[in-house]
Amino acid sequence: MTSQVFCLSVELMFTYIIILAVVLIISPFILRLASSQKRETKQQLKFIFLFILSAQLFLGFLNWENFTSGRSGLELSFAYPTSFLGLFFIISTLQILLLLFSKSFNTLVVVLSFINSVLIFLGMVRLSNILGFQIVSFASIGVVFLALIGNIVGLVFINKDKNLLAKYPYFK
Repeated sequence: MTSQVFCLSVELMFTYIIILAVVLIISPFILRLASSQKRETKQQLKFIFLFILSAQLFLGFLNWENFTSGRSGLELSFAYPTSFLGLFFIISTLQILLLLFSKSFNTLVVVLSFINSVLIFLGMVRLSNILGFQIVSFASIGVVFLALIGNIVGLVFINKDKNLLAKYPYFK
């Protein structure tokens, strides 16, 4: 039992290291995009942000418990309301609606994205504690990855500083 827990913890740690590495690798490219203030670029970023949020909701329908079979993220959120996963899915839905129907709430949507990042980590930890084992699957890892990338894309989307790259000369 102890070796299984250790192997699972190592797998989970390795997965999160990969997620962090990918985020760090794509960040310079995102900063270049952020410095562009063209309307077409902003529309593309909005579309990418909407895609990320929609993908988070879609992945909620897939298995979250382990790599082979188990309950979906949405099933887990209904079964364990104190895990905060339900709140994560509600906020993701709200973000999509605000992006689609109101331009004046773009900054709020990005703030909610950061709140959702905390909620997904907190929710997965709380749920793992409730269940007594670490929940990890490709879908749950994907949601974490999308939440982190969504934060970056959201910040790029609301950025209004066209001289952003001048502040980071090592990205030129």
